Amino acid sequence: MENLTYQVPDDFLREETRCGYTISAEMKKVWAVEIDLARKLVDVCQRNGLKCWMDSGTLLGAVRHKGFIPWNDDIDFVMLRKDYDKLVAIGDKEFTGKYMLQTTYNEPGYICGHAQLRNRETTAMDDDEVGLSFCRGIFIDIFVLDGFVENPVLRVLHRVSTLLIKKSIRRYFDFRGHKITHALSAALYSVVDYRRAFRLFERLFSLVDCDTHRRVSVSTYKYSTHRRIRLRSAYNEMVMMDFEYTQLPAPNDTHEALVCYFGEDYMTPRQLPTAHSQKHFDAEMPYTEYDALRKKELEQLAQQKRSSQK
Repeated sequence: MENLTYQVPDDFLREETRCGYTISAEMKKVWAVEIDLARKLVDVCQRNGLKCWMDSGTLLGAVRHKGFIPWNDDIDFVMLRKDYDKLVAIGDKEFTGKYMLQTTYNEPGYICGHAQLRNRETTAMDDDEVGLSFCRGIFIDIFVLDGFVENPVLRVLHRVSTLLIKKSIRRYFDFRGHKITHALSAALYSVVDYRRAFRLFERLFSLVDCDTHRRVSVSTYKYSTHRRIRLRSAYNEMVMMDFEYTQLPAPNDTHEALVCYFGEDYMTPRQLPTAHSQKHFDAEMPYTEYDALRKKELEQLAQQKRSSQK
């Protein structure tokens, strides 16, 4: 594959069956792109004295399968807030060419609460993303760990304030079924840049310093479920673990990092749908080309539907 920096073993790209589940050769190519992105992230972090760790299903896959969970299609990392902010600050300099560190600050219309590292020469998008302006190449997620507010009253105030900001930004870009709140958000962000609101959203989280709190939580899902909360001490060091044909960093306490997501029996496989089951992946077609093709197809389908209703 020409759009990768790091070498991939030839036999990795072949179709195979794991745990009774068949992984196609095309999905293997997607995995290869994601591993390439992960290795690029780790290299940049190590060069700049930053720490990052595999998280969620990626960490579970490393522990249980020494690689991807067979029916999974993504890679997740976490970083502590201070290191994450430093990565975002150097992102445009460190990730160039086919690589892009995508954040709300450098991609208008991108409103996830975390960064994604993408390969511009590939495609990972669904029909709702056709025609959008930001990069929609294959990606890995980079989530943020912030301190967990132990005081229940302060926790409610923090949650309400951050959710209001987050939801107002989402309503600004998505008015489907939310016309009133969209109108209010549109009025607000016609005079205030929505990215200033997002910066306030992040500052409210950074106020809860993870280095002075016993527990931490992924900010994107802050307080939404106790499954996201884990001990800060699990993230003191990076421990390299086998992941497919390479090694990626894991927390020093993998059990603590996994049990909060999956429970005590996380070593028992459960075949669940992925979070990106609606996305079209193509490891060799740039998203700009696929976007143009799919846009034309959707327009033709809409025209056929209109004609059939006459």
